[in-house]
Amino acid sequence: MLDVHLRLFCERLERVLAGEEGTLPLPDSTNLTPLFQNLLTESEIIATTLLGKYEAGMARHLFQLIREEFDDSKISLPFLQLLDLEESDEEDVETADIFEILEDINNFVRDSEEAIDTFFINIMQQQNSENESESSTNMALLDGLHSQIIDIRNRMQQLPPGDNGFDISEKSNEIIRLLSEGQPRLDINEFERGREELFDLLIEGPSGLAAVAILDSSGFDKTVFAADTYNNDHVKFYFDCLAWVRVSLAYDFGKILDDIIKSVMPPSRVSVIIGEDYQSKKSVLRDYLTNKKYFIVLDDVFNEREIWDDLEEVLPGNQNGSRVLILVTDPDLLASLEMENGEKIRRDSVLFGGPLIRLKHEAWQFFILHYGSMPLENYLQGEAIPTVWRQIFSVMELPFHLKVCFIYLCVFPPSIEISRRQLHQLWVAEGFVPYNGEETADHFLKELIHRGFIQVSKRSAGGTIKACYVPSFVYTSLYFVAKKAGFVWTPDMEEESTANVKRCFIVERLIEFLSLEHSDMYLQSFLNHSSESDRLALIDCENFCKMFKYLRVLNMGSAVLDQYPPGLENLLLLKYLKLNIPSLKCLPSMLCTLLNLQTLEMPSSDIDHSPEDIWMMQKLMHLNFGSITLPAPPKNYSSSLKNLIFISALNPSSCTPDILGRLPSVQTLRISGDLSYYQSGVSKSLCELHKLECLKLVNESKPSRMVLSEYQFPPSLIQLSLSNT
Repeated sequence: MLDVHLRLFCERLERVLAGEEGTLPLPDSTNLTPLFQNLLTESEIIATTLLGKYEAGMARHLFQLIREEFDDSKISLPFLQLLDLEESDEEDVETADIFEILEDINNFVRDSEEAIDTFFINIMQQQNSENESESSTNMALLDGLHSQIIDIRNRMQQLPPGDNGFDISEKSNEIIRLLSEGQPRLDINEFERGREELFDLLIEGPSGLAAVAILDSSGFDKTVFAADTYNNDHVKFYFDCLAWVRVSLAYDFGKILDDIIKSVMPPSRVSVIIGEDYQSKKSVLRDYLTNKKYFIVLDDVFNEREIWDDLEEVLPGNQNGSRVLILVTDPDLLASLEMENGEKIRRDSVLFGGPLIRLKHEAWQFFILHYGSMPLENYLQGEAIPTVWRQIFSVMELPFHLKVCFIYLCVFPPSIEISRRQLHQLWVAEGFVPYNGEETADHFLKELIHRGFIQVSKRSAGGTIKACYVPSFVYTSLYFVAKKAGFVWTPDMEEESTANVKRCFIVERLIEFLSLEHSDMYLQSFLNHSSESDRLALIDCENFCKMFKYLRVLNMGSAVLDQYPPGLENLLLLKYLKLNIPSLKCLPSMLCTLLNLQTLEMPSSDIDHSPEDIWMMQKLMHLNFGSITLPAPPKNYSSSLKNLIFISALNPSSCTPDILGRLPSVQTLRISGDLSYYQSGVSKSLCELHKLECLKLVNESKPSRMVLSEYQFPPSLIQLSLSNT
């Protein structure tokens, strides 16, 4: 994993040589094809043949780096011995040499990427300005790279042979043995007994509010266990309202509060309440639940002890049998609670398979259910292999293409819901999946779900995956590997140098990041996940675009812009762009110079006018707006947006045979507007979309009848949704 930058660079060089990188194939006049081919050949020799000999040392070093994050007292002795692999003095020297060379390789990759990016930017700028300059300027930018990679190869060939004694598969088998040896496993009978016990507690338990904590442990999936009961028809009938809320590592009770409100209250009330201040929402929710029999599940709860006080403020302790189910990932969360006799929790009493433990709490009755492979006492003392280490070894065993796709998920906060469509677009933009490779991306996602790294959070009525998330316990190991491999960076990471940083994500304080100097960073991706709707100054955006001119991915998240940011047209390599500009009504023509753009997302913008040049953006695959009006193609222009597969939401005025006939690959389409007025045009033009599978028609005027017999739907259509008709 420590050589991830070089391996991704090799894949990029293959795309360059295949003419799949940039808007143009390599110009014949530059004679660059042999140079790129030589760079690829030498890089592949280093990545596969030479570094392959030192895989043992690199794996050992990565595990030791990750181990620094842990307290050895919490790691079981056999597992500690497994990590303490003795190295001879010669191996120490070899390891030091390898990591010195790895640093040089990463520097070489950065220099090469920057030179290639500059080359393509210059070529595109010349094309836009119709000013062909001498290619020698571009050649000079790439000069010296070949000799640099040859020097690295020669140095590696002089190193002593690597020791491949540290075999990941072998160590993984050893971990499984340590996990299984002498430890009882939860069988199906125990699972059934536990389910009956939980069911009885929910339905037949105390009349007052009761909370049940279910603890995680080896051999037991607490989420599946709880979901089995939560989805029971009798449970749904028994309770007036239900909510399932993920808490995760990044504890934010404001978000938890919003999620509960959205789950238990009618949509008409939610739309009014959700914009209120924090205290008002707490008061409204408590009043609403006072006369309700509610069942709330809090999934993936870590060691955030303030959760007890926060819940007590919003959940009324009525006498109608309401319940709270808490799925605990870190058992230390319960350390502050007492047993019924006033003593602190006796961990040796919390056994796998029960019995039910009763705790004291000021606000409600409290119970613990623990179904796993060992008593809680043993689990907390580290006699089980820490979950994070199991996950790390599982990640290391993945094939490279799945490994990079999975590790990339750490750019999303833990347990946040990730749109399947957005994830596919980002994987393609990052170069992990081939361009136009939706099927490949879907296969990778399903494989990661099958292996247990990702959980599905939302499916369509037909069963298609719509959204997923990374559970907190998986995210922890994911973050450690990505951080130590230098794959991503966030301002919370304490790193001496950010020179080779390519991917940056922000969880909070976006304004603070933009105000700092980051001239040493060579960013290819920037994602903002801050929940605050910061209003960005245009000068900050302009400086940002100047500083990070090599971006492929730019997601500004919820940060609000008053107008289209100046300087964005210079990000000629951009493939994925998401902006929040509520006031934008006219799409600027300068945006259409971004000919590499594959995804354009402005979900808060209603575009009344788009320039004709949008038909020049041949690589567009996804358009996502509040609404967008497409112009008729220029009369002297016969091409089409042949790669566009997703549009939301198209104004019905754009649904003409001439426009829809130029969108041959569209599979998903949302049309939103006055369907009554445009019914004739829409109904007769849809048959032009020969690959259309999913169609949603949203009527924005007063409800009206649709004459379905007039609609000429294409035979490929498999899903039709109607709204306000």
